Amino acid sequence: MKTAVNILIAVIVLIIALSFILVYANTHPPRYPLHIPPSEYGVAYESVTFTTDDGIVLAGWIIEPPRGNAAMPAVVICHGVGANKSDFSELGASLVKRGFMVLLFDFRAHGESKGRRTSLGHLEQKDIAAALNFIKSRPGIDSSRIGIYGFSMGGAAAILSAARAKGFAAVVADSAFTSLRDQARDAVTGFYHLPAFPFLHLSILGYELYFQTSVSAISPEEEIKRLAPVPLLIIAGDGDRLIPAENGRLLYRAAGEPKELWVIPGADHGGTLVAAGPVYEQRVGQFFERHLKGRR
Repeated sequence: MKTAVNILIAVIVLIIALSFILVYANTHPPRYPLHIPPSEYGVAYESVTFTTDDGIVLAGWIIEPPRGNAAMPAVVICHGVGANKSDFSELGASLVKRGFMVLLFDFRAHGESKGRRTSLGHLEQKDIAAALNFIKSRPGIDSSRIGIYGFSMGGAAAILSAARAKGFAAVVADSAFTSLRDQARDAVTGFYHLPAFPFLHLSILGYELYFQTSVSAISPEEEIKRLAPVPLLIIAGDGDRLIPAENGRLLYRAAGEPKELWVIPGADHGGTLVAAGPVYEQRVGQFFERHLKGRR
């Protein structure tokens, strides 16, 4: 009897430990080195830093088009978990060539930014707020014409920030999840192949204790209802197994007008830009031109 009790206790401890390890592993991604800077795509850039309201120093690159007499529009670009600003150098350069000032930056705990943990969309809203304040402070910016682009976690955080803070005039979200609860479920059952009970419930508890917030508060599908009339472009890959395209469809259905949905055939997670080729930069660029520069 005593042996059975000891085995039961050991199993319970193992399950709890594994659940908390999952939380730790997903909130402490490895830092990957920067690779291709914007200069590789024919544009000059400036390395900058700015600080969040909770004291995290973030690193970024500012890319500016030739200055004219009129104040210019701008776009803030947000990467996903485990990535960094250099992953979007090409997209940033393409937007600069269309006349936008662009800020590429590293979220906390990524790239060259400070911080030791990522919260998968919660604290990253502070990072976006700091990025917005920083780019608004740049000379020659029209603060009423600032757009935001985000991929994966960056897309989810972009939706949350734009819906809550009301500082962005256009939003592009590629491969964003509907809610952190749904994403955790898909990761536990689909990626790690573990049963939802008890691992999902314990992982959510671990996250909430670690970040002192409710997982339910990180729900782009709910917040997106408050985004309108800010124009929205949702992008998804129909081959994405990490954040399936149904996430994009649900976000699109929940959003108000004006909105667009683009599901890219054959694109897996992180592969939308490659799968669509030059059409990707063209469509994203034209979307921002329509809504930040008034070009039809």
